[in-house]
Amino acid sequence: MHIGFGRGTAATLLASLVLLLAAPVGADDAFDVGPSPVLNVHLSRGTLDIQTWDRPQVQITSDTPLDIQHVSAAQVDPNIPRQLQVSSQQVETAHGPVTLPAESFVLPELPSGAHDAIVARGAGHVTITIPRNTAMVLAHVRAGHLGINGYHGIFVAHGRSAGISLDNVGGTGFVESLRGRVVATNSTFDRLRIRTATGNMLFQGCTSHQIQATSSYGSIVYDNGHFQPGLARFESEHGNVALGVRGGAQIGAHSGSGKVISSFHREANVRGNPATKQATVDGGGPVVTATSHHGSVYLYSGSMNEHPHVRQQLSGNSRLPIRYVGPPPRPRRQPPI
Repeated sequence: MHIGFGRGTAATLLASLVLLLAAPVGADDAFDVGPSPVLNVHLSRGTLDIQTWDRPQVQITSDTPLDIQHVSAAQVDPNIPRQLQVSSQQVETAHGPVTLPAESFVLPELPSGAHDAIVARGAGHVTITIPRNTAMVLAHVRAGHLGINGYHGIFVAHGRSAGISLDNVGGTGFVESLRGRVVATNSTFDRLRIRTATGNMLFQGCTSHQIQATSSYGSIVYDNGHFQPGLARFESEHGNVALGVRGGAQIGAHSGSGKVISSFHREANVRGNPATKQATVDGGGPVVTATSHHGSVYLYSGSMNEHPHVRQQLSGNSRLPIRYVGPPPRPRRQPPI
């Protein structure tokens, strides 16, 4: 079975099982779940915060009623997907339509054992607290904001006009926000595929084994980041790309119509020309590529805070998302101890 994103729709995992939605559930509800559950949430608009705790329950807090079903493992396990099928998406921009092509993303096998699921649909301001050992999280917010905090596992996060934030997240995931900004902080990715049409991307203090980040009009900043053995690719068609690297790496950078600008404090062997550079940082390491077809590429060591002149250039560039401006803060309910 495949799961997919249609135009403005959520992941269809378990959709065939949820033929009739349960009656709307109130503001505060908790569901006892098995040792390795699945969470599938679709909001047409609003804010969705997903966090973890050490209890074998899924707790849902919402300011409006949601349609929620608890699907048994007997129904879920035969339908566990092997890959994500992402349909082609088109977005209208000031420069004309932008199309993200269809693609597939192979999902890791879920942990052994039974997997029941909580499936929720609706709108509003929603906080969902899940067990730390949740096998998979699938979340879609069409407009608003989606945040995943402290979860380590398999995740799929999708938004159309929604921003997405990943804080202390780990594992393997697919992330897509067509118009919204994506921000990842202090996270470690085994394998991450992330793409936007016009939204910027900002990674701060992250570690990646395998990462592919692409955007049409958004810019990408990977600041104070580390790379483990694996492939890393950052590419923007019209935006800029900035990589701040800590640790060893073998970087290849290219700009089609802009420049490649490098600033390394520690040992680095940089060679090339203004449009294409190769950088061996701290003796080399994982292969990293950074490409901007119609923008510039910035390479530097560590955090941009350590490079005042680089930060000055980035601060003056409206196409680089160095400051995250998220949705208005609202109190987050802390899980009970």
